[in-house]
Amino acid sequence: MEIKPIREKWKGYMTDRERFNNQMHYKPFDRTFNMEFGYWDENFKEWPVFVENNITNNKQADILFNFDKIAVVSGNIWMNPPFPHKIIEEKENVYIIMNSDGLLAEVPKDGHDTIPHFMESSIKTPDDWKRVKEEKFRRDDPERKVDIEKIKSMHPPNRDYPLGVNCGSMIGK
Repeated sequence: MEIKPIREKWKGYMTDRERFNNQMHYKPFDRTFNMEFGYWDENFKEWPVFVENNITNNKQADILFNFDKIAVVSGNIWMNPPFPHKIIEEKENVYIIMNSDGLLAEVPKDGHDTIPHFMESSIKTPDDWKRVKEEKFRRDDPERKVDIEKIKSMHPPNRDYPLGVNCGSMIGK
């Protein structure tokens, strides 16, 4: 499906890559880099602009709104294997679950997107962390191997957009 942007791209004389790099390095740039950080899944089903244009994900929304292009590459940087996802308790409007990060959380029963109410962690002591780190953050895990050549072929050096590398966060995924 070809997506036709519903607005013109912001005017500028730099490529998206030049603009982003200059802005991030406190150098002169023609205008602010124009991007959005994403939408909840319900937005694609409820907002008329998405429904009427058959937009079902963030990548398509970025094209629809003609935002500046940015791409991100990553590998398997989080826990592997994840904790088993399971329902611990069912209440009137919520589930109490153990999520794949090992966190006890309260989530809406109807499944709508929201920030979960986290109640407890599986990791409580330094020994818990040591065990989880040894089991789930193994650097020698074959699933952590990244195909660098494939990434380079998908994002050549002469691209006109910035390329980010997701290597995790100090505060979570």
